Amino acid sequence: MKKTKSKRRTAGSYKDLKCQNSNLETSKYAKYAPLGDVCKEVVTVPEEVERVLCYLCTSRSASGK
Repeated sequence: MKKTKSKRRTAGSYKDLKCQNSNLETSKYAKYAPLGDVCKEVVTVPEEVERVLCYLCTSRSASGK
């Protein structure tokens, strides 16, 4: 098998996005937002990512709460 070189991302190829649950009206996962409030987490992601769900909301979705 031939090995391929992976591309390394530079510091400039990342951006900070708010969790999808920071806006409950447009979020697909609003039922996993913190109770009585919006999520305030910010996640650093590659530039090509448009939406993100933070680790706290992801863990709530995995546990079903």
